[in-house]
Amino acid sequence: MARKIKITIDGKSYSVEVKDINADPIEMVVDGHNVSVTLGDEDPPIAIESTTEVKNSKQDELKSDSVKAPEPPKKVSAPGPIKDFTAPMPGMIISIAVKEGDQVVPGDEVCVLEAMKMQQTLRAEWAGIVDEIYVATGQQIQGGDKILGLA
Repeated sequence: MARKIKITIDGKSYSVEVKDINADPIEMVVDGHNVSVTLGDEDPPIAIESTTEVKNSKQDELKSDSVKAPEPPKKVSAPGPIKDFTAPMPGMIISIAVKEGDQVVPGDEVCVLEAMKMQQTLRAEWAGIVDEIYVATGQQIQGGDKILGLA
């Protein structure tokens, strides 16, 4: 689902429509120009490259846009996952549908939990990357136990 936002860089405002924040590269439209954004590690700057060409009316030539965003401020975060996915009730883990490093979006199957002789598919409630899996198939867990961490 596309999301429209307005950003300001060095005092200049831009109208931005993000097409899919979970894509790699992220596709967006900045002031009417299609742009692909690749997010790397925290240290290097974010590179933004245009995928459209702009026609110069005076020279009647096609030129390619290229925009470099300023280096983002370094963020200091606590070690470990941002959010933990926990069990809603006691039961036994029947299967785990993800592995460490997998990207999940809301609604993706995370695991199957058997409780009171009924199997319940547990689905992700938010997007993220699986940072750590705390359980194993066949393991008994209690309500509130951590199943996996999403970063």
